[in-house]
Amino acid sequence: MSSVNILDQKELIVQSWKRCHNFGLSSTGPINDLLLTGKELKEVIKENEYMIKKTTSILEKLYPTIHSSGLVTVIVDRNGTIIHKVGKWDIEESLDYMSIGSNWSEKIKGTNAIGLAIYEKKPIITHAEHHFYVKNHFLTCAASPIYSPTGEFIGAINISARKELYHPFTISLVSIVAEAVQNRLLLEHKNHEKLLALKEIELTANLYTSPLLTLDHEKRIIRANQTARHFLGDDCIGKEFQANQGYSINVISDGSNKAFRSVVSLHKTSKKNSQGINLYTTSDIIGSCEKIVRVRKIVNKAASSDYPLIIYGESGTGKELIAQSLHTAGPRKMKPFIALNCSAIPESLIESELFGYERGAFTGANREGAPGKFEAADGGTILLDEIGDMPLRAQSTLLRVLQEKTVTRIGGDKIRPIDMRVIASTNKNLHEEVQEGRFREDLYYRLKGIFITLPPLRNRTDIIELAEHLITKLDNPSVRLSEEAKQKLIAYHWPGNIRELNSILIQASFFAEGNEIKGEDIQFVDEYERQKNRKDSEVKTPLSLNNAEKDAIIKALHSVEWNISKAANILKISRNTLYLKIKKYNLKR
Repeated sequence: MSSVNILDQKELIVQSWKRCHNFGLSSTGPINDLLLTGKELKEVIKENEYMIKKTTSILEKLYPTIHSSGLVTVIVDRNGTIIHKVGKWDIEESLDYMSIGSNWSEKIKGTNAIGLAIYEKKPIITHAEHHFYVKNHFLTCAASPIYSPTGEFIGAINISARKELYHPFTISLVSIVAEAVQNRLLLEHKNHEKLLALKEIELTANLYTSPLLTLDHEKRIIRANQTARHFLGDDCIGKEFQANQGYSINVISDGSNKAFRSVVSLHKTSKKNSQGINLYTTSDIIGSCEKIVRVRKIVNKAASSDYPLIIYGESGTGKELIAQSLHTAGPRKMKPFIALNCSAIPESLIESELFGYERGAFTGANREGAPGKFEAADGGTILLDEIGDMPLRAQSTLLRVLQEKTVTRIGGDKIRPIDMRVIASTNKNLHEEVQEGRFREDLYYRLKGIFITLPPLRNRTDIIELAEHLITKLDNPSVRLSEEAKQKLIAYHWPGNIRELNSILIQASFFAEGNEIKGEDIQFVDEYERQKNRKDSEVKTPLSLNNAEKDAIIKALHSVEWNISKAANILKISRNTLYLKIKKYNLKR
């Protein structure tokens, strides 16, 4: 801790006065006041509880001196708020001075020992006229900063009295107290570190072949074994650990819960709900593409509500991932998540599938009866997957359940109330389906609430980021993509979206020699399909001129998300001509 001689101290006070004038303070005007009370004050005291405890244990030895000498000792946090006070003034008009919760930073109280110690991070004494405000000239004060074991400024200790009680050794006293507090904090920190190290060794003893990391309280990597370094790179020490998956994390503490450390195994854990089923969370929505960032933002906002929600997206874009993430991020996460494939329900089983049935309800029924999907989802979330493919008869049955929020099992008469969040997903445009008479309008408006549209993989800008994430979930997570492989993935049109990407990466990692996936390891068509396509191409007749033109227009429109100006520019035709072609071929978005 640096000391301040008399000349330096005078210069510091002059500079402080200049700052006070710049703040717009008036030395003869009313003194500003910033007082924390109630919940805010309790939170600040709680946050600094450890420093208060260590400081007061030292001040206890000074209590008799403080009480008999008219001294007032206060502890302040890093912002200058008084969080503890010992002693009292021997003049009645000063009873309210330095009350707990008041702020004594330089901007609030002008030049004073606390404010200067916080600003300069040095021990300092301010006597009588040194104080900026005339009303504080009756004081003599000395303050010294307090630092954490890691060198972080955390607060200050201050001793004040009437100016008649001035003593030059007061600054030495506060410096000694501050140093004693720091020594105690450092000693206890070392004891915590020793205990944490022993627990860390005990925890990792049986896992030395797994990729293991140790993180500090700010999630920085402070240790990594050789397996983890191979996975993350040799320069990973000191970097912040970014966990996009539910890695196995064990938090160890020193027993007093004052010091923590995290030991991370890069082998991922399963995330199961109350039914023992693995569910996705929002951390599984991977990607930095602007469209995915927007999806993630909507999911985080919509998860806490019970509004009905429709997820649009092509097959393989991750609609169920989004539905499960909405469930696990919301208040119903500990309740069931039930997915119902609406396109796969035979018409003869619609009612039993949705409502359930009682014992002996029909021939071939389970002897004990069975609950339906809605009853099973009670309290939780039901996903109506591929709702656009649901038969009209089933739509009528579904609408009744959503309106009445009750079910009655087939063969029974007991009405069972149900409470659940409804999420629908489809790869069809439901509004168009309504217009074509294939989807009930009343059901559409019952389901319509929040919309989430998932972009097809070909329209995403983060394909490589997503691919590298999917690789970490394979049996060989250390394998990496070569530049040639990356370019090949970017150039592909991905008709099967993320599902196809994952499949191709599984095959590529299998074929890869060593830890690198090369360009030739990326195979978009298997041998059977290649032979079939070759034979088909031999007998395939050329496209007609109209079909070729239609195909070119469709590809151009899709590539720019139906931006007419951009599509016309790609096709080298005018906007009016493009509109006529769209009408000619009856193209719809």
